[in-house]
Amino acid sequence: MDNQNNNIYSNDNVNSDDFNAGDNINAINNVNADNDINAGNRINNSASDNRGNIGDLYGMNDLRRNAQPPRKKKSQGFASGMIIGAVSAFMAVILLILSVAAVCIAKGYIHIGVNGDVYIQSDAVTDSDGIGSEVEGKLNAIDSVLESFYFGDVDDETAKDNIYKAYLSSYGDKYTMYYTADEYKALKESTNGKFYGIGAVCQLSGEGGVLLVDVYDNGAGYQAGLRSGDRVVNVDGRDITDMELSSAVALIKGDKGTSVTLEVIRGTERLTFSAVRDAVEAKTVSYTLLDNNIGYLSISQFEEVTTKQFKAAVEDLQSQGMKGLVIDIRNNPGGLLDTVVGMLKYMLPDGLIVYTEDKQGNRKEYKGQDNDEFNLPLAVIVNGNSASASEIFAGAIQDYGKGTIIGTQTYGKGIVQTVKPLTDGSAIKFTIAKYFTPKGQDIHGKGVTPDMVVEYDTDADVDTQLDAAIKNVEAQIN
Repeated sequence: MDNQNNNIYSNDNVNSDDFNAGDNINAINNVNADNDINAGNRINNSASDNRGNIGDLYGMNDLRRNAQPPRKKKSQGFASGMIIGAVSAFMAVILLILSVAAVCIAKGYIHIGVNGDVYIQSDAVTDSDGIGSEVEGKLNAIDSVLESFYFGDVDDETAKDNIYKAYLSSYGDKYTMYYTADEYKALKESTNGKFYGIGAVCQLSGEGGVLLVDVYDNGAGYQAGLRSGDRVVNVDGRDITDMELSSAVALIKGDKGTSVTLEVIRGTERLTFSAVRDAVEAKTVSYTLLDNNIGYLSISQFEEVTTKQFKAAVEDLQSQGMKGLVIDIRNNPGGLLDTVVGMLKYMLPDGLIVYTEDKQGNRKEYKGQDNDEFNLPLAVIVNGNSASASEIFAGAIQDYGKGTIIGTQTYGKGIVQTVKPLTDGSAIKFTIAKYFTPKGQDIHGKGVTPDMVVEYDTDADVDTQLDAAIKNVEAQIN
C-alpha cells in the first residue's frame, strides 16, 4: 500500500460532503454567538449596578453626608471592584474564544462526523465550492434521464462510490485513490498486521476454493485441527469453490469470539472443523539457519508488526550461532515508511537513513540515533517486484556499504503516500512526497541497481539468486 502512515490516524482529516454544513453547525453558531454576547452585555450592566449596591452597603451614601468613609470600608470596596473587573476580563476572553470558534466553523476548520466526533484541521475544507459544485447540475441531469429511461436497476451507493473513485483516478496517479468504508477498514487491518480470524495464509486453489498455504501453529485454525495444505470448499454452509479470494477470506474472517465452520478437502478426505475466531498477527518474517551457520530471513511486507518480528528473528539466529545473513525481499511490494526506518535503525550505524521532499521542496529526514548496528556479513536479494519500502531498505544498505545487493533491478517506486480518513468511514490515499536514499539516489522510475546482477533461472535445479547470495556471504566470512 506504500503509505507514509504516521498520518494515518491523524485528526487533521478532510471531511466528506455530508458533514461540513447544515443544521448542526448552525446550531453551534447560535450557541456560540448572539446569546453569549447578549449575556456578556447583561454581565457588564449588572457589574455597574453592583458597584452602586456595594457603595450603599459600605457607606458610600454616608460619604456624601459625612465627607469621609472609614479606611477599612474603602479597601473592601476597592477589592470588590477588582474581583468584578477580573470577572469582566474573563468573560471578555470567553467571548473572544467563542467568536474565533464561530469563525473557524464558518471557514470549515471544524467539522462534526456522523458519530459525533469533532475534527479540527489546519486548512479550510468545505463542501460549499469546488469541482463537486461545478458538476452537480450535470450529474443530476444525467441521473434524471437514466432514471426515466435506463432499462436496468442501479445501486445508488455503488454509483456514488464509483464517482469518487473515478474522480481520484483522473489525477493520473495510480497510487491516489478512494476507499469505501469497508475497503478502508480492510486497509487498516492489512497495514497494522492484526485482524481476527483463524490464523492462516490463503490463496486461490486451481481445484476450486481456498488453499490454506500456511496455518499458524498458535492460531485458532490450528487449534481446531486445520493444517497447511487443506483446501477450504465451504464456509458456514456456503459453497466457495467459485468465489474470488477476497470474498472467501471475508467469510472466514470475523469478529473476535465468533465461530466459523469450515469444510475442507485433505487428500481424499472431506473434513469439517469449527474454529473460534481470535486475534491474528500476520507473519511477515520467516527465517531459518542454513548450512555453514548462514541465516536466511525473508520479509514479505513492511507492516506495523514487521519491525518486532524482524528483530526477534535476527536475535534468534544470532543465538543459534549465525555467522552471516541473507535477507530476501524479492516480491516484497513495500509497506510502511516508519517500519522500514525502524528496521534500518537496527541494521545501520547512526546517521541519515532516508529523506523525503514534497512539491514545495520541503525536506524531512529520518535518522538512526540508537547505537544499534548489525556487524555480520550480509547480502540482500531483490528483484523487479521489490518496491517502495523494499527499495528504501536495499538503497540504504547499499549506500552505507553494509551488505551486497544481489538480484535484478528493483521496481522503481520512490514516492510516498498518506491516507486521510473521512468522517463517514471512507478515506482517500494520495501521493505527498518523493523519497531519496542517504546518498541522494532518486529511485522513482529507476529502481535500485544491484551490486551483483543475477537473473533467476527457472530451469535451474536451485534458486540461482539465493545460491549467489549464500556464496557471497560465505566469501565475506572466509
